[in-house]
Amino acid sequence: MGYILTAIVLSVVFYSIYKIITSGKLPSNNYTPFDDITEGKKTNDD
Repeated sequence: MGYILTAIVLSVVFYSIYKIITSGKLPSNNYTPFDDITEGKKTNDD
């Protein structure tokens, strides 16, 4: 059973990587939490 679960997980990972490479797109990485730190934004405005 362990081998089957491992095979399924690896298949999903490799399929995801394949789709990312063939589509030529990666998710936008323009936002980072560091931006909020440097710009002084807070999630709780008390």
